Amino acid sequence: MKSLFVAVPLLLHTALFAQPDTLWVPTNGVVVPHPVVYEPVRMDAQYKRIGKFASDTGKVAVSMDYKRGHASGVYRAYYPDGRPLVFAVYGWDRPHGDWTEYDELGEIALKGQYRSGLRDGTWSFRKEGVIGQYRKGAKHGKWKYYEGDIPVRTEKYKKDKLTRTRILGER
Repeated sequence: MKSLFVAVPLLLHTALFAQPDTLWVPTNGVVVPHPVVYEPVRMDAQYKRIGKFASDTGKVAVSMDYKRGHASGVYRAYYPDGRPLVFAVYGWDRPHGDWTEYDELGEIALKGQYRSGLRDGTWSFRKEGVIGQYRKGAKHGKWKYYEGDIPVRTEKYKKDKLTRTRILGER
């Protein structure tokens, strides 16, 4: 009789054990990698998969809703001290819905939406002072650039190609 262990395909065998991953966390102006260890993927109808910081397995790094073995629902990532880092929504293994990232002070640094894994709609890059439009993952529409609260430039894109730039204050 063959061992069940040998008969299981390698991909399935690998999925039965906790998987290491990396969560990139902004720290004092530098992005620092933090290894994360996850509990195994399950084929339950619905559950929450938890990833913990490898350096302190008592702290949750990531929580993700799963349905039938696929990431589907709310995704949350945390700073090592427990503050929110990312809030996102997934649909069948890819981003599909709101995406929000928080800076070290707890303020929103990035906000937008995904549709079927691609950026779609208005995105705000607050630290950079940029608000722009995406359509199916490509820049499309008006992009505004700010210095503080003052708009300094606009750009127009069509299917990821720059079609016009206007420096504000000029005629």
